[in-house]
Amino acid sequence: MTSTYQITILNADETQTILTKTCRKCKTAKGMDNQHNRIVNEFVDMLRDTGFKRLTVSRVPSVGSAY
Repeated sequence: MTSTYQITILNADETQTILTKTCRKCKTAKGMDNQHNRIVNEFVDMLRDTGFKRLTVSRVPSVGSAY
């Protein structure tokens, strides 16, 4: 199982970039919270010099199987 995150970046020139990142699914709520914080920090460090206006990281809900 994996967790998928959608990263939306609003650039300084008002353009919007949408990325997705998948990670191994966490077993606990605290682990999921730590994983979310780690992904946010990774992207902030990566984009720090680009002058982005807004960064939104949201977890994409998984779709359950039909069986």
